[in-house]
This record gives sequence, C-alpha cells and structure tokens, in this order.
Amino acid sequence: MAKPAYMTTGVDADLARLIKDGAIFIRESGTTDVPTGTDWTPVGEASQVGYYSDDGFTLAPNTGDTTELTGHNGDVLIAESDPGYWTVAFAGLEGNKATTEAYFDTTVAADGSITVTTAAASKRYDIVTVGLDQKERLILVHYPSVQISEREGITFNRTTLLAMAATFRTFKGGAAAPYHFKAWGLVAEEPSSPDTP
Repeated sequence: MAKPAYMTTGVDADLARLIKDGAIFIRESGTTDVPTGTDWTPVGEASQVGYYSDDGFTLAPNTGDTTELTGHNGDVLIAESDPGYWTVAFAGLEGNKATTEAYFDTTVAADGSITVTTAAASKRYDIVTVGLDQKERLILVHYPSVQISEREGITFNRTTLLAMAATFRTFKGGAAAPYHFKAWGLVAEEPSSPDTP
C-alpha cells in the first residue's frame, strides 16, 4: 500500500519548539503592568527571578473533581467536572529579594534578614514567564493571581546548588485579568489574515 499523502503533508518541523532561554518575573498581586502580547517589557527588573534550574519551569493542569450521574443500569449519563486550576513551578537559584520573599512568604528587612513565623504560604503574586525557542520565537505567559501550594526543601551542601523550588497554584485575576493564565506565542503558526477562509 502506498503511503497516504496526509502522512507527509500534515507535518511541519518548523512548528516544533525547544526553549533555549527564558525569564521569570514574580510581582506583587494586582500589578497593573498587565502583558498584552510578546512585545511586553517589564517595568524594572527587581522582580526578576534571575537564574533558575536547568529543569526550566513547568505549567501543569489540575482538574477538579468529577461528579458522575448514572442511569438505572449503571451507565454514566452525565459527567460534570469542577473547573480545577493550573500550577506553575520552578526552582530559583539566586538568593535575590524576589525569590527569597516568595519562597519564605515573608519580607526581606532593611538589614537583609528575614523573619519566618510560619510554614504556611498565604501571599498572592502575579507571575510572568517568558521562553525563547530555537527560532527566536517568544512564548509569554501571564498568571495574574498565584499562591504557593508546595515547596521543596533547600539542600545545603558543597555539591548542590542552593535552590528555592516552589509550585504556585493559579487563581482567576481581578477585572483587568479575569483568567488563570493568558499565553501568547504557544501557536507557532503565522496567524491567518482576516480574508483567509
């Protein structure tokens, strides 16, 4: 049998992505500098995480609970799922103010010290992640309201980089950003013109 034409015409290696570089910004919740596209530029760099681990950063879905309604014979007739949420996770490698304050859920004092009184994390943040692929195409994702849901322990030894690794749970933002996250650049194809059918 001859190979069907769709096996060769339906693929495009130019659309494959490999993230070669990136940046992460942790900002105060309610920051008004809301990205509107991949041409966004941060106002100041004080919120930048700087170096993070070579595992990069991950975006993962967490689906909500599902309620199933069955018929008389046990067949599932309706399955309704709660909206759920997303998580964004990374390990910051720099002991800078932005990373330290977020990881420990506290404030860095004028003398550089931190005072930690609880292991709970209750502060909300605004995060922007940016990735640059092998063809210099940007992927920018804005998370308007996140809160730490999980943290990895910090290892202090001479063979491991000191890292502050955390997973942030997403929530919908306010009126200016009513979403869990908004992303630009995930679709590598050139957008169709309005005249294209």
